Amino acid sequence: PQVVRRSKEKRNMWACPKCRRKFSRANQRHACGTGDRGKVIQNRPNAIVELYASIESFAKSLGPIEVVTGDRYVLLRSVRIFADLVIMAEAVRVAVHLGRKVDAPIFFKVGADRRFVTHVAKLKTKEEFEQIKPFLKEAYRFSMERA
Repeated sequence: PQVVRRSKEKRNMWACPKCRRKFSRANQRHACGTGDRGKVIQNRPNAIVELYASIESFAKSLGPIEVVTGDRYVLLRSVRIFADLVIMAEAVRVAVHLGRKVDAPIFFKVGADRRFVTHVAKLKTKEEFEQIKPFLKEAYRFSMERA
């Protein structure tokens, strides 16, 4: 399996002078602010809203994170993004960024670049969410190592 190794050396964090969000790279390109969670779940079925809430709650239990939202997307970020979500009408698409490739049936797509391996799943049930919890935890830890 492919393994991505990162330096354990801590970098100084850069804070945007306008929004005060912190990043691992100076002058990191970003949209100031973290968005509006309400807009992401607006007009979504209750089952999808509850599933999203479970994912967000679990991610927050892993340690300090920032939840950044756009129109349909949510980025889960420690010092770096460790997962991104797209809130769909019938599912929550979850992309988990790991330091290695895993072979798990829940993931329908896997793609690698020089930094990490992204594993994508579409979750419709809390049982499916249970299958990716260990990978979200691993992704969170990996994002902290990459700081």
